[in-house]
Amino acid sequence: MAFSFAHPSYRAQQLLFGFGIFRLILSTGFCVLAFIPNAVSDILPTSNLESLQYATISYLVLCVIGMLITVNEQLSKTPVTILLITDILLLMLIMRYGGGVDSGFGNLMLISVGIGGLLLPFQQSLLVAAIASSTLVYTEMLPLAGAGKDLLQAALLGVGFFTETIFLQYVGHRVKTTEQLARAQADTILDLRHLNELIVQRMRTGIIVITNEGAIRLLNDAARDLLNITEQRPFWLSKPIFDRLEAWRQDANATIKPYQADPDHALVNINFAKLQPTEFSDLIVFLEDTGRMHQQAQQLKLASLGRLTASIAHEIRNPLGAISHAAQLLEEAPGLEASDARLLDIIHTHTQRVNNIIETILELSRRRPANVSVTSISGLIHNLIQEREMQTKMHRDQITVDRLSDLEIELDVNQIKQVLHNIIDNGLRYSEQHTGKRTVVVSSGIINDTGQHYLDIEDQGPGVPADQIKNLFEPFYTTENSGTGLGLYIAKELCEANRLQLSYVDDKTGGCFRLIFSHTITKQNTNYKE
Repeated sequence: MAFSFAHPSYRAQQLLFGFGIFRLILSTGFCVLAFIPNAVSDILPTSNLESLQYATISYLVLCVIGMLITVNEQLSKTPVTILLITDILLLMLIMRYGGGVDSGFGNLMLISVGIGGLLLPFQQSLLVAAIASSTLVYTEMLPLAGAGKDLLQAALLGVGFFTETIFLQYVGHRVKTTEQLARAQADTILDLRHLNELIVQRMRTGIIVITNEGAIRLLNDAARDLLNITEQRPFWLSKPIFDRLEAWRQDANATIKPYQADPDHALVNINFAKLQPTEFSDLIVFLEDTGRMHQQAQQLKLASLGRLTASIAHEIRNPLGAISHAAQLLEEAPGLEASDARLLDIIHTHTQRVNNIIETILELSRRRPANVSVTSISGLIHNLIQEREMQTKMHRDQITVDRLSDLEIELDVNQIKQVLHNIIDNGLRYSEQHTGKRTVVVSSGIINDTGQHYLDIEDQGPGVPADQIKNLFEPFYTTENSGTGLGLYIAKELCEANRLQLSYVDDKTGGCFRLIFSHTITKQNTNYKE
């Protein structure tokens, strides 16, 4: 059967289908009435039995054809106007041979006229009403022999046809307007729903919408990643999250314990909130990556530190310049004693050191925002060695690369390069002081306990005394008279801002600094390159 409820004109076809069923029942009833002996004479006031039988058979055939047309979707090829006019004409014949308006068959035309008022444009529906009224009046003007003329009833019925058509046209217009408005609002709501889903899916914060019982309604990709959910359509919250939900229900102000799906995934802060202020409202679960939050905090810390220290550095720079200039003038004074020259040399040395500190601080204050990109450990080191090529040839540096992982990492490449340059420069300098050769070894590996990848920069220097290791990364702490004490401090801040851990390894022969990569910035790939 070609008729489908999904058809664009489904409502019109449904109405015509029901109208066709009604006409089949009606035409069958007419045939039964016309062919039962003595039934017509007992029920109808006057009649022409033979003509009535022909008219009822014709009406039954028309109804069957109309149903076939409707069911086989030929409605567009057969206008509704023709179908209704043919129906009215045959009803007029049945009414004429059944005794006229007094038979009551004329009232059946109200249904055909009503269908025209619902389905046809205004002018065509008026045409159907006019044809029904004119045929009704004409039938009464030319009644059968022995039948009376009831023109008043015919005229009133004709007025009823026009009244019905106008009323149904008005109601149909209002229904169509309301339907168009409802469809437009439904489209808008659907667009907003799609927009909301797109926004939620693109959010870096994990979002889960659940029922009051814990059934999942909505789950974005960030939540899947943070909770390591592999099911295509998970139905219930996992038990650890549900337990935290129950704890929150008992005390909404209590601190919710963070959750970590496994060692390869980030530690997650969990917060709950009701979507509506009702007892059985749906709930929304917010999941925040603590590592990312810490990274943002570190970036803010760097920015605040830069602004504060920059303002202090600017205030110091002017009087420092005046001191240095005054020392230079004193050096040019005639008859300068050796002791005074020594004091001036001390002034120059320390003003230069303070100036170096100021330059470092200003460099920190001008630091640009983090620019995160994806690279590999091996690619990062090889690119860094290329940048140092000129300096390496000039100072005869020996930077040995030993087994570098090609693990992909997500961080600010320029910031980590600055860290590596600083550590390598320190290592080359201490190696030269201890052995006479500027040598460092760069290698990577995996920590057995946690499965985290690391990068070691090892020099051939004397190493750091055990009692000084705890102070290595404090600002302004240095073991050299010419140092500023900010290099390792800035390096550690930059590492933490990129979710790396910078530490000193004290079980090596020389000095060794280690960068440990968080699971949250790495992609699992453990191939190694020489």
